[in-house]
Amino acid sequence: MYSTLLSISQYLGSLHIVAIVLATTASATLFAETPASVDYTTKVTPHFPCPNDSYWFQARATAIPASSGDPATSPNILLTMQPHGFEGTHNYKGIVSSLTSDLGKSWQGLTSQETLNLRTRESCDGRLIYEVPVDATPMFHPQTGKVLLTGATFQVDTKTNKDVPGGPSDVFYAVYDPGCKEWNTWQTLNFPKSFKWPYKRSGCGQCLVEPNGDVLIPIYFGEHNNSIHYAAVARCKFDGEKLTYVEHGTEHKLDFGRGMSEPSLAKFVDQYFMTMRNDKGAYVNTSTDGLNYTEAEPWLFDDGAELGSYNTQQHFLTHSDALFLVYTRRGLDNDEIMRHRAPLVMAQIDPKTKRVIRATERVIVPKQGTAETGNFGVCNITPGISWIVVAKRVTTPGEKNVFVSQIEWKQPNLLVND
Repeated sequence: MYSTLLSISQYLGSLHIVAIVLATTASATLFAETPASVDYTTKVTPHFPCPNDSYWFQARATAIPASSGDPATSPNILLTMQPHGFEGTHNYKGIVSSLTSDLGKSWQGLTSQETLNLRTRESCDGRLIYEVPVDATPMFHPQTGKVLLTGATFQVDTKTNKDVPGGPSDVFYAVYDPGCKEWNTWQTLNFPKSFKWPYKRSGCGQCLVEPNGDVLIPIYFGEHNNSIHYAAVARCKFDGEKLTYVEHGTEHKLDFGRGMSEPSLAKFVDQYFMTMRNDKGAYVNTSTDGLNYTEAEPWLFDDGAELGSYNTQQHFLTHSDALFLVYTRRGLDNDEIMRHRAPLVMAQIDPKTKRVIRATERVIVPKQGTAETGNFGVCNITPGISWIVVAKRVTTPGEKNVFVSQIEWKQPNLLVND
């Protein structure tokens, strides 16, 4: 499809947005009455001109620690995304990747990966369809030194350029070896025969690696794309090549909209947090073991008002001194944007009440016209830097549409090794 898709130019200026959280510095005690606060600034920069026939979408990144062990050496950052046709719904093509060793000032690639490409076949009723891996999130797995890419699959009708109504889906995964800079061929995660649901996904999710190397993967599942979905967390084994399902925990659903979708995970101190998307709102629950969660509650501000995020994903950004939520919502002078999917904002969470602290909310990727920025990824890079990566919907070939919001912490994130 593409070999080397584009030669990426050097950084062409930046849009600076300064967001300062005024607060005192405190250590991450176990859910103190006054949550610790962290100051930061943001710097937003555009990357990657679009191809002629599509725009970049589902852009997310992960940091690969420098092999030299020198704290002064920046980690490699691996970014994955995929082209989406200007026409159609879920009209994705295969996943591409790129690498930077200087915090995005220059990129190696952007290179198409045949091992992450779509697979064309004929359906039982004679239609030509393709199955494509989508909604992917890369994550470095320190115990094996590999990058694990997880996501979901879509079956797309080649005539309509839309996903097949009622079609099944699977959790897909692929493995990147930083040593040889190669991807293996994408595979689907095998579930036991007792798992009855034909539509199962881990789309746009944040996974967690446990100290023993187990991977906690948030999943959602149901009959089909528009049915009621359940959300849960699956515990998997990963040996650097194969991902193996072991079990999943409590199942959570709502009996309206499409239930619970696109869950993401975080761990702060000794508690796990899961955020979930519903057509009407956003929900949160917690766990002490990573598998079994409390009943889901709507995300609320600390003044009791609803958060206002709905029908799109939220993700966590975890600092050693504070837990943050990144999201979109109503009420930000954004009624002209579909589902209010811009701007991207970030606010601190009170982990004791599971509420968002309104006074800490800051815009981290401003809205640009009516472009949507609701599909994004979050990752920690160094003790001083975290990234929020988003690819906005555009209709102009050649426009740079991948934005990196670099969070520059005023106090080090001790969750990240130098």
